[in-house]
Amino acid sequence: MNNEPSKYKQPESKYCNLELVGQGQFGRVFRATHKISGQVVALKELEKTRFPTAKFLREIHFLLSLQHPNVVTFQGLEHTSTGRYLVMDYCEGGNLRSLMNLEGKLSLSLSLKLVIDILAGLDHIHSCKIIHRDIKPENILLSVDTTGWIARVSDFGMSRLNHELCSDKQDDCAGSPAYMAPERFYGQYSPASDIYAVGVLLFELVVGLRPFSGLPGELLKAHINQALILPETVPFLLRSTITKAMQKLPSHRFKSAIEMLKSVQLAAQVEVTNTSLTPTKSLFDLTFSSIEIG
Repeated sequence: MNNEPSKYKQPESKYCNLELVGQGQFGRVFRATHKISGQVVALKELEKTRFPTAKFLREIHFLLSLQHPNVVTFQGLEHTSTGRYLVMDYCEGGNLRSLMNLEGKLSLSLSLKLVIDILAGLDHIHSCKIIHRDIKPENILLSVDTTGWIARVSDFGMSRLNHELCSDKQDDCAGSPAYMAPERFYGQYSPASDIYAVGVLLFELVVGLRPFSGLPGELLKAHINQALILPETVPFLLRSTITKAMQKLPSHRFKSAIEMLKSVQLAAQVEVTNTSLTPTKSLFDLTFSSIEIG
């Protein structure tokens, strides 16, 4: 009888043709193909040194509760000798930042359509009592269907439950300073913090640059103290929407993502009317009929 202890053998990967498509704060993202079904997926690698087990399990917990066409879907786990991965939907359009860099300033109609998608996804996220905490173009992935681009919210590595307390205050203040609401710099967050970030993103899409710039310390001062200035060329309803989303005090912003979504939809409807674009099948009609709320 062989008394030598058996060695655990890591399972082989179910995926092949790994192609690096992104590099994030916590690891890399690969495009991969399932060996049997041929399905193309995204494998999000989470490095143990940068993303310990507690954070790994936290993100899985959040992803399992989210099912919405404007949120990237979690399909499973892949754990092999090369690492551990989240198996996610593959979004062939890359992220919104890449599209912005490729196309330059996007058309107003496309910008509003994508923001409506983002807010629909965010409404679902908030309905699950989750605060994203890192809304920015790099975390908005793009799929394509017969109507064009579809925006989908991704990356829940920094997300928190509503009013969740965290012992790591440095982690509570972590994020992307260019998109952080004033209270986020002090470790406070709520759904209103995500709405502020969408306001910054909408400003950037419409104007072509972010409202505030500089080093993290300069951004902190700007978000807290500097007045928001919007060019007069921005349509009135959009100026009103962005201004409300980016109020310094959370209580003065939109009460919910769906409230902001309706404001953007109204601006989109007026834009379509003003430019006389296919009035029988306007951007408003298409986006309103296609989203799922809640």
